[in-house]
Amino acid sequence: MNIKSLLIIFLVLLVLVYFGTYGFLYAIKEEQSNIFKGQLLPANFKFTFTENFEEFSLKAADGGELNALLFKAANAKGAVCFWKGNGGTLNNWGAMAPQFLKLNYDVIITDYRQQGKSLGEISLKNFYTDAQTIYDFLKPKYSEENIVIVGYSLGGRIAAHLAAENEPNITILIDPASTTGDFSQRFLEAIYFPLPSTNKFLFQTEADVGKTKTPVAIIATENIKSLAHQLKPLLKNKDKFFEIKGATHATILGSKETEKIISNLLK
Repeated sequence: MNIKSLLIIFLVLLVLVYFGTYGFLYAIKEEQSNIFKGQLLPANFKFTFTENFEEFSLKAADGGELNALLFKAANAKGAVCFWKGNGGTLNNWGAMAPQFLKLNYDVIITDYRQQGKSLGEISLKNFYTDAQTIYDFLKPKYSEENIVIVGYSLGGRIAAHLAAENEPNITILIDPASTTGDFSQRFLEAIYFPLPSTNKFLFQTEADVGKTKTPVAIIATENIKSLAHQLKPLLKNKDKFFEIKGATHATILGSKETEKIISNLLK
């Protein structure tokens, strides 16, 4: 067999692998939603916190149901719209409320769809529209200039988009990340362009941060490969970047240094 024949066979195999892999990735595209499915709570589950709070649910435009907790400060000067990470439910994340309550901010925390008591189809569009639904719930109750958006991990992605579409007082992104890596997402998008995307959840956080009209503060670990550090060059003069020494993605939220930074930002 001559070199030309071997080259043809190699190219044919390369094409078969290329399109075969694409076909497989596209076929399982809908299964990506499973990444965001979490623990469900029964409809009659009772949350128990020592802080003053109320539980409520909002209907989304597509019929989805968003379950949320609104914690109330004694003398609230505004509200924190908090977007949690992908794991856990309000039963766990309600523990974040005291950090903001002591700064005289009410706090609203929402479970994503198919987590806790929240119901409905999981999609990138619904992540964004659900966040807007919650934000719109807050706006008549608090002047928008007194609303603070805070997001951690996956919630940082959602918070950044919400900030790009609105004008909160400030947006705080705590080590924002998605469940899948940015590099792998971009790599697949690049090698399969212009074929339809194989990624159902292609967050555009960099673009969102660039569109914000009000201040953004990013609190990051020392991991220079993290999304937080990728966002740093996109920050404007009014924005701020903080790096927590020794913190990891798992520990940064509970860091005393993070708490101190947030306290100073919300004075």
